[in-house]
Amino acid sequence: MLAKNAVDLVNLCYEETNCLVSLDRLKESFIAFVFGNYQEAFVHQFDLEKFYEHLDQLNLTNCRRDFDKAVDEWYMIQYGCDSRDANFHEILFNLVKEAIVEYQSQNRADLIRDVTKLLTLPTGFIARWQSGYRNERALPNYFKYLMKLGIRSLEDIETLVDMWLVEYPNAFQKKQQQLFAKPPRRGRPNNVELALLVEKASQLKPELTSQERERLRKIYYYHRKTLTLREMVEKFKKYISSKSKLKDTQVG
Repeated sequence: MLAKNAVDLVNLCYEETNCLVSLDRLKESFIAFVFGNYQEAFVHQFDLEKFYEHLDQLNLTNCRRDFDKAVDEWYMIQYGCDSRDANFHEILFNLVKEAIVEYQSQNRADLIRDVTKLLTLPTGFIARWQSGYRNERALPNYFKYLMKLGIRSLEDIETLVDMWLVEYPNAFQKKQQQLFAKPPRRGRPNNVELALLVEKASQLKPELTSQERERLRKIYYYHRKTLTLREMVEKFKKYISSKSKLKDTQVG
């Protein structure tokens, strides 16, 4: 199959990759592909002189500059135009949570490995994606889908995990992983989550009064669907601080 233009040729190269690949790595792979498999197939049909004429027609005369430009243009078409998807963070963050529950990751390195497994093993997220997109089952289309979500390389998975861990710094604790495995049911608070909130609040103030415990429960009931545990703890911290200032004013 002959390429119609340089971007089309990059796409042929990418379809042979079938894996996560960074922009720099794709540029190296593209040069190797053109002067490897593509040249071999072309010369088998025509000859070497026509092959170089063909590259001139595709504006691939200068090996490094023109080839890199073609990859950059392909990359913008595949990734740049659809990078404003409002839901991509939620999709990816949920996959990180799914990985830590399934594999019970013990540290950052384990979690990066486990998210990679979930995204790249045939039985993982690929199988789910293929069942939902029956007309686009080819692996290159799957990796293009990941690209549009923001995952282009292994380095992007590391960044995703680090971003997620900012939100869940206690993700490797057993209680937190139990919470991930049993999310709150609609209309009913999750006792594990509430217990974890009380435990975190106790680190700020070891001896909680009945009034303070009641305040914690109210914070949880009112804000569990909109705030993270860390944000709820911060809200309780402000309550304790304002209470302390009130006491100081009354004493003064």
